[in-house]
Amino acid sequence: MTPSKPLIVIEHLETGVSPWLLLEYRHCSKIYGKDFLLITNLPAKYHRLIGKYANVCEKSVKTLISDGKLEKDSTIILDPKSPVKLDFNALSNAKHVIVGGILGEHPPKGRTYELLTKELEGVKSFNIGNGQFSIDGTVYYVSYLLNHRSDEGLSFIDGLTIEYFEPVYRIVSLPFRYPLENGEPVIAPGLKYYLQYRRLPEEVWREINDP
Repeated sequence: MTPSKPLIVIEHLETGVSPWLLLEYRHCSKIYGKDFLLITNLPAKYHRLIGKYANVCEKSVKTLISDGKLEKDSTIILDPKSPVKLDFNALSNAKHVIVGGILGEHPPKGRTYELLTKELEGVKSFNIGNGQFSIDGTVYYVSYLLNHRSDEGLSFIDGLTIEYFEPVYRIVSLPFRYPLENGEPVIAPGLKYYLQYRRLPEEVWREINDP
């Protein structure tokens, strides 16, 4: 099948797959489509789990590029440290869009640049604004830009505070940039539940255990 949009390549850069990361990868698949999502640098023990939501590869995207599996000229990387903002023209001309599979830190430590951009000489890098998006928020941004040919009209919120009243009262602050859709932040389904109860929702458990 010839892709009608760029393949998003998420380079897995965490030591494992936490429930939080699983929910974000799952959301990326729902936003962009499993057939157009590749997660690289993923240890084989996670392939069955994550393979429900994306194409998976144990090799790093850096290896895929050096081996000629991905062409430098048709690949771009999204890096907050890039001085150039992504536009529709650059995105629509790319065959592969690399995203760092990193759960955000505040303040950002520039890990995408250190672990990817700096080592991918010849691959053009772009930012998607001056805020730090989540992984799935980044994929949402790419999808929005493709569909609207511009990010004009895309609204977002910087920082999200969630108040819980059970099992104990507490406040969780997520200091990242979240796109807004119909006035509501775009956040991975099940993430609020996980942050509240520290376990995955039952529907997600059933989904991942379904053979």
